[in-house]
Amino acid sequence: MSMLRQKTVKEAGEYVCPYCFSTISLSQVHYECTTVSCPTVFAEQAVSTRNAAALKYVSKDGKHEIDPERSSFLNRNPHGDDAIIAKRHIIRGGEQVCNVCRRPVYLRVCPICHNPVPNGAEEEGNRIIVILGPKGVGKSHFMAVLINQLQNLVSNEFNGSLSPANDATAFRYKDKFYNKLFVEKCKLPATKSFGVSDDSREPLIYYLRLYGDNPRTYTLVFFDTAGEDLVTADRIRELNIHSFIAKSAGIIYLIDPLQTPYVNSRINIDKKPNVGPDVTDVLNNIANVIRTNNRIRGREKIGIPLAVALTKSDVLFKSPETEEEDKVLFGLNSSLRIPREYGKFDMENFDQISVELEEYLRRILGQGFLNIVDGFAKHSYFAVSSLGCNPTGDKLPRGVSPMRVEDPLLWLLNQEDKR
Repeated sequence: MSMLRQKTVKEAGEYVCPYCFSTISLSQVHYECTTVSCPTVFAEQAVSTRNAAALKYVSKDGKHEIDPERSSFLNRNPHGDDAIIAKRHIIRGGEQVCNVCRRPVYLRVCPICHNPVPNGAEEEGNRIIVILGPKGVGKSHFMAVLINQLQNLVSNEFNGSLSPANDATAFRYKDKFYNKLFVEKCKLPATKSFGVSDDSREPLIYYLRLYGDNPRTYTLVFFDTAGEDLVTADRIRELNIHSFIAKSAGIIYLIDPLQTPYVNSRINIDKKPNVGPDVTDVLNNIANVIRTNNRIRGREKIGIPLAVALTKSDVLFKSPETEEEDKVLFGLNSSLRIPREYGKFDMENFDQISVELEEYLRRILGQGFLNIVDGFAKHSYFAVSSLGCNPTGDKLPRGVSPMRVEDPLLWLLNQEDKR
């Protein structure tokens, strides 16, 4: 069996913008011209001819082209003093020729927010992957390590490549994630709330290209979230987080077993974290906003695939010191000790692990949590470790030794797209 099963392709020409989360038609995108002088020339021509249609895109002083769509997206007055000045001349109406310099244009932007539309949008649209979970479960570490694993190991294993879709993603990942974690060997800072940081709203966008007999390109959009933004359904809606969760192609929901009361009270490790927020309540909030946003009735299943992953699972392989601790550890016969088959989508291995972890979560969290998970038509359970070691303060003296962080994404990419 190959890594990826065939997927149902979305309606031709439909694309979900990973910045404003609007569903747009690719036939209605706007274009930007790369000729440096075009914005200035456009403004001069609009003023000299007093063209009313063009003047609404000119600054009050008549010297600059403004970008009303981008201004509205950033909550600025699109025709006020703080309107965004266009860096490139914008062509609306679907024309692929600049109406100033008459040269062909190729840079496409979303007609709602004027953020870039990736080149691979026609082939596979995009796959918005949302990484969710309560505060302190390791979402940022998981995302950072997952991307590194995809670039350096998984791509080679499956005859492919992972590359950033734009310079913004390449710079942000290297500066905010890679250098800190892999070069400086330090823990990452906590993700800031959407309510206080524009940086938290910026996705990381990558092209995953698979070669061979059935070449495919996936545009992967990764979103990290602050755990405190998920504490209530009202908070999720207030920050507009529900928009991208409800339109996601897959959710990876992370649980730190050490923060659950059952495991926390039984395991013996140094620097044990405090009991964290109720993971059942947080997942219930997520499910409720999806149902409301997508108008899903109570008895209907949610169509977005859900991968539930236990983080920091390396500590669960230690030798038990007491009978109580033995109840929360994975024994020598655990399916988690069996590696997946190299170079293929090993569904048998994933199924064995999922069945074992379902029983484990029933024991440590209760049937109520499993009932919420069962509300997702496609779901599976995983155990991962992003760091593979216990940090010393904020330092990682032994570096990063990940364990199976790629499994949830491999599973998500193999789910049929029902949407």
